[in-house]
Amino acid sequence: MTDNFTDADAKALCAELGIETKTVTDTFGRTLLVINEAGMRKLADHSPYGAPAAHAKVDQIFAAARDAHGL
Repeated sequence: MTDNFTDADAKALCAELGIETKTVTDTFGRTLLVINEAGMRKLADHSPYGAPAAHAKVDQIFAAARDAHGL
């Protein structure tokens, strides 16, 4: 696996897996690639680190986001 995974690489992988992405600009003017939870789960299914570990990380990310926003 490379350390030089670009946005173009991410978009291509998502397209290959049928995952919808959106490009947004944040308040600092940075362009970000956004993937919804279903897309993150699909990516986790194909993780080189193993699906169980990747799904656990997705769970952690969404739990932290919910806590940070009081949801």
